[in-house]
Amino acid sequence: MLMRLSAIAMGMCLAMSVLIAQAAVYKWKDADGRVHYGDQAKAGAEKVNAGPSNAEAAPAEDADADGDAAKQKKKRAEECNLKRDQLANYTKATRIVETDSLGNQKEFNEDERKKLIERTQKQVSDSCGETAGGAAAN
Repeated sequence: MLMRLSAIAMGMCLAMSVLIAQAAVYKWKDADGRVHYGDQAKAGAEKVNAGPSNAEAAPAEDADADGDAAKQKKKRAEECNLKRDQLANYTKATRIVETDSLGNQKEFNEDERKKLIERTQKQVSDSCGETAGGAAAN
């Protein structure tokens, strides 16, 4: 019942926001020269655009897109560096032991170690958009 009421309330809010966005806004000056705005036309009122024009909105959207692109690029670079460090550590290590969140430890045998290094090389390639830099499995 609560979920149905919540869905109805959300639907009503959405419908009202659409109506508000489409509502006409008028601007006029009174006898004293003061500017007024309203949703009903008065004598001498002119219709105005209440929202930002496409020309005003576009730079903000472009700025957001540029900011998102920069954040994604930074995140990819961080992931790339993390995977490279991990690959270097795995390659140098003669023994690999992982500890899970419960404190359980798992020691990799030589075949598992080689597979882990190969998988990490692929992750470096995917994250960095390049080959793994010649790191070889020992």
